[in-house]
Amino acid sequence: MKKIVFKNQNYIFSFLIAFSGGLIAHLLNFPLPWMFGPLILCGLISAYGKNIYLSEKPRPICRALLGCAIGANFSPEVIEKASEILVSLMILPVFVLLMISSTFLFLFKWMKMDLKTSIYGSLPGGLNEMVALGNEVGVDTRKITLIHSTRIVIVVICASMLVMFVPEFSDNITQEIKLFENLLNLPIVFFISYLGYFLGKKINLPGYSIIGPMCLSGSLHIFDLVQAKPSFIIIIIVQIFLGSYLGVQFKNISIKDVLGPMLSGLCTTLISFIPLYLSILILFHLGFEYDLLSMILSYSPGGQPEMNILALSVGADMVFVGTHHVFRVFLVIMLAAIIQKFIKKSNLD
Repeated sequence: MKKIVFKNQNYIFSFLIAFSGGLIAHLLNFPLPWMFGPLILCGLISAYGKNIYLSEKPRPICRALLGCAIGANFSPEVIEKASEILVSLMILPVFVLLMISSTFLFLFKWMKMDLKTSIYGSLPGGLNEMVALGNEVGVDTRKITLIHSTRIVIVVICASMLVMFVPEFSDNITQEIKLFENLLNLPIVFFISYLGYFLGKKINLPGYSIIGPMCLSGSLHIFDLVQAKPSFIIIIIVQIFLGSYLGVQFKNISIKDVLGPMLSGLCTTLISFIPLYLSILILFHLGFEYDLLSMILSYSPGGQPEMNILALSVGADMVFVGTHHVFRVFLVIMLAAIIQKFIKKSNLD
């Protein structure tokens, strides 16, 4: 009994540390403060060798709630925008393949990483998903975690800086945030989140913890069957948890251990901006007319939860952004699963 109480006290103390990081970042006007604050503070404490105790149980709940929140931004107008979104979705696989091939060559040829690490380090399909799939074929999960964590952090920082310092984009940010609005929606929000998670897991949907609730919530909102927008306080709590989970990935990391994978993550992220620019250029050349901020966030190869939270925070078109990230993650996870089967059959080293 004492051990359980002690563990719970550690969880509470760790959450307070994460919350403090978010609050400090908020007071300093950091971009995406409730995610970056916990990420930075928990990351520094973990790297220094101190333990941050985070229970794994809230993690799928947070992802499910985020999925429901994203889906709640869908509306009957998504049907009206279907033709516009479809044009962009046709270009997205080109961007994904260009990014994968260019970053793979950099990791394999330039950084001299082994074949499997180079493959799974270049696939922009989600940190947890790539680590899980890579682990099954013997990839160094620490390297993969650092590469993808670095990519996610850099992409979100760059996107946040862009929003803050480009007037055209910063005008989109909602100045007044009502923290406790939509509290009465919480029962239906939790129900949709749980049901979407359960159904997604049941049918083996890629990234089911977030995509399942998102698809269910989105479907219900497209046909105007429910109103399940979560309170913004829930979004803040989700950001705190997800940011702190990213931060603890750097536990007991030395400079020597960090340098190579983080440099790889930095370089591959910068390389990926080239296909991003080319894809948006192609869309403009085809006469595609959509707001630039939503297009950039849709093609940015950050983590799906992080990019969707950023889009929620800055008032981007969530229908457009959410659809693109679901499609990207789906494509990459399917590709990763095929590669995984090939590696297992071929016994590649």
